Amino acid sequence: MKKILSLSMMIVLMISLFTGCTSSSDEKPAVTSNTSTNTDTEATSEGSNAAGSLAAMQEFTFASANDMMTLDVSKMNDEMSALIMYAVNEPLVRYYKGEVTMASAESYEVSEDGTKVIFHLRDLKWSDGEPVTAGDFEYAFKRLLNPETGSSQCDIFDRVSGAIAYYSGENADAESVGIKATDDKTLEMTLTQADPFFIEHIAEGINFYPLRKDYVGKYAEGYGSGAESFIGCGPFILSEWVQGASITLEKNENYWDADKIKLTKVTELIVGDENTRVGMYDLGDVDELYSISKTQTLNYPDYGSKSGGTLQHLVYMSSEGSLLSNKNLRLALSHSIDRQAIVTALSAPGTEVTDRMIDPTSTLNGESIAEKYPASTGIPANGDVEKAKAYLNDALAEMNLSSVADLQTINYVCLDSSSHKAYAEALQARWADTLGVDVEINIMPVPQAIGALLSGEFDIFLNGMGTGVSPDTLLSNYTFDGANNYAKWNNQAYSDLIEAQFIETDINKRLETLQKAEQLFLNESPVTPLWLPGTAYICKDYVQDLTYGRQTGSIEFIYASILEH
Repeated sequence: MKKILSLSMMIVLMISLFTGCTSSSDEKPAVTSNTSTNTDTEATSEGSNAAGSLAAMQEFTFASANDMMTLDVSKMNDEMSALIMYAVNEPLVRYYKGEVTMASAESYEVSEDGTKVIFHLRDLKWSDGEPVTAGDFEYAFKRLLNPETGSSQCDIFDRVSGAIAYYSGENADAESVGIKATDDKTLEMTLTQADPFFIEHIAEGINFYPLRKDYVGKYAEGYGSGAESFIGCGPFILSEWVQGASITLEKNENYWDADKIKLTKVTELIVGDENTRVGMYDLGDVDELYSISKTQTLNYPDYGSKSGGTLQHLVYMSSEGSLLSNKNLRLALSHSIDRQAIVTALSAPGTEVTDRMIDPTSTLNGESIAEKYPASTGIPANGDVEKAKAYLNDALAEMNLSSVADLQTINYVCLDSSSHKAYAEALQARWADTLGVDVEINIMPVPQAIGALLSGEFDIFLNGMGTGVSPDTLLSNYTFDGANNYAKWNNQAYSDLIEAQFIETDINKRLETLQKAEQLFLNESPVTPLWLPGTAYICKDYVQDLTYGRQTGSIEFIYASILEH
């Protein structure tokens, strides 16, 4: 059985994910939408020169609500860390403007049977001038997989030969893992089988960066915790990190593509209060706000919006003996929800309701996987109250309760943020009005709420996770022995289907098996898929060529520039 040992949700930044997200908007011309680009990316768009002359000071400042957690790429799993890592380090390949682009690797080749991928590195240097080698990538990847590292992201290498056995502790030999630097410029990765999503998986991933072994050795557990304990080879250098307050980056003159980098300084200000952030934007103290609430979009009709590749869903504690181990009670709650009304009232523009776990933007050979392999909860966007009541009656009978008044109070653990509170209160009111079910909202600071999620001390939890490149990304979390199975839901038939699709070599049969697994999952309802969130943002018109990444939703400012204003 494949073991899944990662926290693939961007756990610390769930607050920012829940403000909403959409496809890139044409309403904000200062931000480039996700369009195609060549593998050697031009630094400016075709319209930039026509828009005006570059300012003498190429400095960009933006504000967000949350700090990054770490720049130790082996342990990184949150959105804001990924945002900064994208700028201060260089992966093998990048995902930029909707396509895979070359980065540390100047080329790659895939064997005829699809099981071997060979990356050829270009000449590039760390920010201190030392050469970057293929061995730096081998060291980084194997360090992440080493059980002693304690990484939450091990499953991103599941397709690599020997990776699962190594990180699960079944085989202690790191040399058995199919990651090998055959010389300083060549990195060879051997897969268990051909995977059409593998290259894009690397490009969109947040952990496929090189590491300097001497820095890790010098700073040990403190590596990546500050500017002095981190070194990268990307477009920018981390010059200062005042935790909880600001992050400052400066252009890396040793970057291989430095001629195309226009910005000389980037500053991120971490400001928790939205009104303060908006005031700073109005005063011109910041050039962009990473996200704004639905309420604020009314004050900024020229806002832009971005897609983040995430899905929000309610997790029901389904372990044996728990209140929501009753399937019919879960189905009652699921069918009662009016997802569309909540999105319309509370979510950022572009947020779309969904009733399944596969991202509708996932494609194979240009064809939508979701459309070709349909699955559904069967619940209308506005809910189905009559079915919800029928499921509730069945649940009460199974639990030997005479009425809903005898049902114990349901514990909804909620992150301490305005958006989480609003969603929780809307759901609480809906369940009370339609079913008479008593749900108690327990608001906790983020660390404590996450702790409750991990320890299973909740009945309901609103969860946000990246949908990934492969269509099984979210579904794989809920296998029998999955460490990300926060619902503690155990269904051997489902686990067997997920395992079967994982080892299936025929892609069509693989997706057909995954379709069966998803439908079983939706029928059992250990979670309720809710919506694909959107995020609204505002940006000054003089900021050019700022883009947004699909998977993390992070702003990508590496090729941005500032016009005279």
